[in-house]
Amino acid sequence: MDSFIQKVILIFMKDLKTEIREKLNVVYLFILCPTLSLIMFIFLGEKSMVELFFLTCLIVALVANQRISRQEISVGGELILISAPIDLSILCFSKILFFIFINVFINIIVFITLFMLSNNFILIDFIGFSFLCLLFTIGLSSILCTFSLMLERIKGEGQFMFILIYPLIVPFLVLSYNSINLLGLLPSEEFFSSFALQGLAAFDILLLTICPILFSYSIRR
Repeated sequence: MDSFIQKVILIFMKDLKTEIREKLNVVYLFILCPTLSLIMFIFLGEKSMVELFFLTCLIVALVANQRISRQEISVGGELILISAPIDLSILCFSKILFFIFINVFINIIVFITLFMLSNNFILIDFIGFSFLCLLFTIGLSSILCTFSLMLERIKGEGQFMFILIYPLIVPFLVLSYNSINLLGLLPSEEFFSSFALQGLAAFDILLLTICPILFSYSIRR
């Protein structure tokens, strides 16, 4: 267990130092987040700022994830750590943790931008909103990182492995959407005890467990 944690931390710190040294993705996010927030606000309005927030974060995450995953690809098109003497599930898990870290900054920047754009962005339950952001970020990072890493590596019949991820995407989206709708409608205690939010928390744990294993299995085929 100690060895697993040490390897995860080692890969995570490698990615973090790469981002700090290059600074390109950080600057890119500081430009992309306010820009997309402004575009979404102009076209969708301010009737439902919470839904607008999560939709904007989803779009930014889709774009940012692809840029980050490409940093792990060599000139020859192979994963840099593919031949490392470690279980590939550790690589996937580390990437998921790193993208969760990146997504936290995305959420903060989008929130500040939308808060400055509209006076109607008033959250009744900020604690519930923050907890929902965390659950949404964990699930989204798990799915996107697994998808992007698999897209860069598997070929031929291995492409059918993507079919196994779709049953994981649909419940996550449904539970996330239901939780977003309940936010602000229910008191804090009822919101935390709602089936949608508890189901989303349980599903995040499942994603953190299944996605690295699925990635490792698909690469070894």
